[in-house]
Amino acid sequence: MKYKIKKESEFEKNLEIKVELEDLDDHRDEAIKKIGKQIKVDGFRTGKIPANIVKREVGEDYINEEAIELFLPQTLFSILNDEEISPATRPAIKEIKKEKSHFDVNVLITLWPTLSKLPKLSQTVEVDSITPTDDEIADQIERIKSQFAEVSKVERPLNSGDFAMMNLSATKNGVEVKDFTYNDYLYEVGTGALTPSLDSKLEGVAPGAIIKFNDSIPQLNEENVEVTVLLKEVREKILPELTDEWVSDTTEFENVDSLKKELVVNIENVKKQQIASQYQGQLTNKLIEEVDMKLPEQLVIAEMDSILQNFLNELKQSNIQLEDYFKITGLTEETLRDDLNKQASRNLTMVLILDKVIADLDMKLDEKDIALVDEHMVTHKDDAEDSDQSSHRMNLEAESLRNKAMLHILQQGISVDKDGEKVYLQDVYNRDTDLGEEE
Repeated sequence: MKYKIKKESEFEKNLEIKVELEDLDDHRDEAIKKIGKQIKVDGFRTGKIPANIVKREVGEDYINEEAIELFLPQTLFSILNDEEISPATRPAIKEIKKEKSHFDVNVLITLWPTLSKLPKLSQTVEVDSITPTDDEIADQIERIKSQFAEVSKVERPLNSGDFAMMNLSATKNGVEVKDFTYNDYLYEVGTGALTPSLDSKLEGVAPGAIIKFNDSIPQLNEENVEVTVLLKEVREKILPELTDEWVSDTTEFENVDSLKKELVVNIENVKKQQIASQYQGQLTNKLIEEVDMKLPEQLVIAEMDSILQNFLNELKQSNIQLEDYFKITGLTEETLRDDLNKQASRNLTMVLILDKVIADLDMKLDEKDIALVDEHMVTHKDDAEDSDQSSHRMNLEAESLRNKAMLHILQQGISVDKDGEKVYLQDVYNRDTDLGEEE
């Protein structure tokens, strides 16, 4: 056997192997046994066909072709090991060509690409403001008041936000639905808690009315049931008046101002989490757009396969077939493939950016990072073989390093609102360090 390696592109190599027929001698007997389990010959049981009969039935060329399929995996491993080549994906056999006395095998080897330089990290990204609006503060105050609201019986039709005192039941094909009978049940209209159509059917209904309608009961996995409601009373929600005295008596705050100040802080913290995701998404988009690199085809295909497999698993967990997904969304196989290609290219490019940051800054895992990996490995020590455990640990460590690199990138970017005012988000990304507010 002879081979030579040629450069196909910056991150691809072409391996040309000349396999002599005698190189296949050790694999021919195995090939014959394998073929013997696949073919049927009159007078012989499958798997018990003598070697000479297999040769007569399929011919030498077929046996040699099967033998080379058995020969190549270990051979490729040995060549890559000897040449100290670490492929990024499984080597792709492009061609196996039969010559008179040998086979010419062409194999594409994809290497993990690297960036020559980083895109500009100090990008300015426009995000939403974290400052609470008056409506957001008012909504939170209404929520607090609602917790202490009283209800009063009224003689008028139901409105959204009212409480309905009612009897509720359902039947399907004339049979009562179990676990769906409620008597003297106090229900807040507008919560959507029982059936999808209940709220819309109740609005405008006066006390004493009986209504019937067809609906589903999601929590019981029941479809097309007949729901019957007897509205006994309408109770109006009466909210307390927001005063310093009420705040002091019913909450931990002294007055309305101190309550509002706390609400502002809480709303800002919630919005920071949301806007931090917005910032990260837009910043990474800008960085990816600045990277001008043609990714190796096999690497993109491998990433597409990984994304697709995860997507199919999610559909399976939701009991959705891929064909049904296409019908629901109106997408086609072609559009799905294009989406997978774009997502795979984006994922890979971002990984290259993170790896370049790690290399440039010579990032290492600290003791806390390693302790977290150790803790994870202990909880999964019985899940796989030793080799799988080692691979799993390497993946965890690589992920931890890339998380550190992402934190560095997020610290370099600049987030501003639509007015150009800086939006402070760094405390979201620095949970272990008390940076305080910017000066």
